Amino acid sequence: MEEKELQIEEPEAERAPRSVGFLISQLGFFSSRRFTQALEPLGIDPRDFLLMRFVDASDGQSQQALAERLGIPPSRMVALVDHLEDMGLLERRPDPEDRRVRGLFLTRKGRSVLEKAGKIAIDYETQLCAGINRKEREQLIDLLQRLQVTQTDLGGVHPGMGADRD
Repeated sequence: MEEKELQIEEPEAERAPRSVGFLISQLGFFSSRRFTQALEPLGIDPRDFLLMRFVDASDGQSQQALAERLGIPPSRMVALVDHLEDMGLLERRPDPEDRRVRGLFLTRKGRSVLEKAGKIAIDYETQLCAGINRKEREQLIDLLQRLQVTQTDLGGVHPGMGADRD
């Protein structure tokens, strides 16, 4: 007598979703939560990290210009900068040519925190991509960037950047 393989079909609810939107949303949710936790020992969150990176890349840029570049409403930008300034990570300095304008600069402490956060980000990215090789990682980035340009004009800026803090 021939043995038949018993095939049990998984219930629909238990199958892994094959939806790009769902998978991106799920991974984004957990990735954001875990990266936030990884930065906690430094006393900053991903928004702080992003803003500090932009300030570092354009020392002296005005708060207003940076808010426009990041797509952040001016009132939110004030709160974000106030928060980093209160922590001693960033400072506003008067523009030598227009005293109404304040340029943003990282403090020495801010540079130190940014350097540590950068290392955390690299380690986090390595952990996040542990299941794929370097070529697959580059391919994934390329594919996601192709999707990104069709969905948003915020290249390089997370849409939560201008949201209120919890």
